Amino acid sequence: MKKFLLLALVIFSINAVAYNFYFANIHAHTAFSDGSSTPTDAYTYAKNYVDIQAITDHAYYFRQKIDNQDKLLLTKKMAEDATVEGKFVAMWGFEWTGGVGHINVYGTTDWTDRNESDLKNLYKWIVSHRALAQFNHPGVTYGNFYDFEYDLEADKYINLIEVGNGNTSRRTITKEMYSNYILALNKGWHVGATANQDNHRPNWGSANDTRTAILADALTYNSIMEALKQRRTYATEDKNAKILFKCNDFWMGSILKDATQLNFEIKLSDDEPFYEAVLVSQSGDVAKWRINSNEFSTSYRIVPPDGYEWYFLYVIQNDWDEIVTSPIWVQYGDVHVVNLHEKVSGRNVDVYFDLINTSNLPVHCDISVKISNVPARTEAELKAREIKQITVPLSNVESGIQTVEVFLNGFKAQTGTVEVKKGLIIVDQSHENTYESFWKTAQIDIENQGYQVEYSQRFFKKVPNASMVFLTLPSKDSFPELRMLNDFEIENLVEFYKKGGQIVLIALKNSLIEDSYNTLLEKMHIDAKLAQSEGNVFLFKNDKMLDFYEQDGFLFISCEEPSQLMKKLKGRLP
Repeated sequence: MKKFLLLALVIFSINAVAYNFYFANIHAHTAFSDGSSTPTDAYTYAKNYVDIQAITDHAYYFRQKIDNQDKLLLTKKMAEDATVEGKFVAMWGFEWTGGVGHINVYGTTDWTDRNESDLKNLYKWIVSHRALAQFNHPGVTYGNFYDFEYDLEADKYINLIEVGNGNTSRRTITKEMYSNYILALNKGWHVGATANQDNHRPNWGSANDTRTAILADALTYNSIMEALKQRRTYATEDKNAKILFKCNDFWMGSILKDATQLNFEIKLSDDEPFYEAVLVSQSGDVAKWRINSNEFSTSYRIVPPDGYEWYFLYVIQNDWDEIVTSPIWVQYGDVHVVNLHEKVSGRNVDVYFDLINTSNLPVHCDISVKISNVPARTEAELKAREIKQITVPLSNVESGIQTVEVFLNGFKAQTGTVEVKKGLIIVDQSHENTYESFWKTAQIDIENQGYQVEYSQRFFKKVPNASMVFLTLPSKDSFPELRMLNDFEIENLVEFYKKGGQIVLIALKNSLIEDSYNTLLEKMHIDAKLAQSEGNVFLFKNDKMLDFYEQDGFLFISCEEPSQLMKKLKGRLP
């Protein structure tokens, strides 16, 4: 009897936390905007293919009423009439469309459009209505919301993002939307993955196998809306693949506070075999499993590397159908570091990031940034629920791929990586000396040796901040007015040379002599002059025509091909 009670208790506990899998299409249109038929027709058709169907017509069409009735309220009434709890749920909403992106808003009784709300005002509208919302098909064509500029208040309600979109037989989960998904997560948004058909023809739910999978208690409107708000979703190109993704017993879409150990639970099931599953994080791919089976189950333990991380599961099947889950976030404390990125100039690195204070109290932050063995410190005062952009410069960073660590009040808040090249090489292209095809090839060779190459299309108005400057002589087919080095440029280049910078003067097949370059040589105390012979430019010294000359930090090279340049530069780069 005791064994029976224990078994019953275990079964009851599993059922108490388990969710049902439902498959939805939550982005579609009808003739209420630029689609076909009515929402009632759409719901009637879709119930044969999906468990949940949303109609989200373009809001700017709602300015035209039907029999003096608001189109959104008509859609709501049709959705409520079409819903049969336990069998089919019909959702309603609208799509705001602006030049910076498109957003679906669900379940409201009024609407706004681009004529009265720009993106910032739309965010405020969503917050004031506490409305569930979704970023639609982010990318170049329709926009990605100013590169997903973060809004702390709107983040509470914009809980979804399309990783897949399309009503053709082609792939709907694209690299562009996938990369924008990662961009949104890195900027601080807490959004769950969806994939929808965005129907404009009468094929709601049947256009392809693309679905938004929703894990919910029951097939009821309230249960589905709650699941969407909690981000218990995944985007799938397979219409019935089941994915379980949990961490520390919390489901996908959850935010784990102050977790120090992570135990991921992964289960996959489908009538078609899975090829591979990848645990993806903000820091990169964490783990990968080759499967080749219809069923897969595993667990994986790690320690979070810092105070703000997200993890999601990317799955691909043998037929190349892709599946992307919502993330699980791991966050420490109330102040988070997001949007970590760097700008490298030579061995100087500027580290940029956003500080987000999610608390209702002001916070003081002692900030420490460390790259390799180079530290830097600053501090910041944040008001309640404030976002502040921080820049921390570091100098003399060692070359190579280095770890970037950001500490807040002594705790490691964020980590990243940056590649610091061995040195910055500036290629002058401001004096009719572009030679585009030549430098395109040479740049590859130089960068392959670990150096950073920058092209300068502006005059040297200040002393160059680089290890080496390449000055290619002007082309014969050029404007004489733009060939010469200005006096102030000569002064700055000479100062650069005196401070230990290296200058490489290069003559190519189509180059000519411009007197200002001889003036530069004289000012640098190079006892030689440029001279022309048989159509080529050489350096004339001690009655000899030289195609190569080296003196201290100065090099002269006369060549025709990038390979010849690289051969003569061998062992001489900084």
